[in-house]
Amino acid sequence: MRKPLIITYLLIYCTSFSNLLAQDNKEVFIEQIEFKLDRVSDNAYENEYFMTLKLNKGTSYKFKIANNQDNLPGQAVIELFDTNELLLTNVMNEKYFENVNFVCNKTGFYDILIKYKNEKPGHSIIDIFMLQ
Repeated sequence: MRKPLIITYLLIYCTSFSNLLAQDNKEVFIEQIEFKLDRVSDNAYENEYFMTLKLNKGTSYKFKIANNQDNLPGQAVIELFDTNELLLTNVMNEKYFENVNFVCNKTGFYDILIKYKNEKPGHSIIDIFMLQ
């Protein structure tokens, strides 16, 4: 009877400790991207925002997305690429995430592509942080 109780307390302690460690991460602001699409164009490239950013090996990054600026309905979809390889996105199947983290495994230049889910007009602000 005591073993399940001890295991329960151990799980609570470990969960609390890991939450405490996660809260100790400091966010250092790196970049802010503002992307506004008032109307959807027939040319797909005009509906996207593209930029290149240097990321460092061993560093964790956080992408925070704030949608619905100016009451436009679009939800920003972020895609992070190394050359042509998709490394990160904030949409998986039908789930949408407003915060996503990325641990960089190689120092270099990475491409960031932002577009709107379901090809709707939108206005979003994406903040990029380095986690320490």
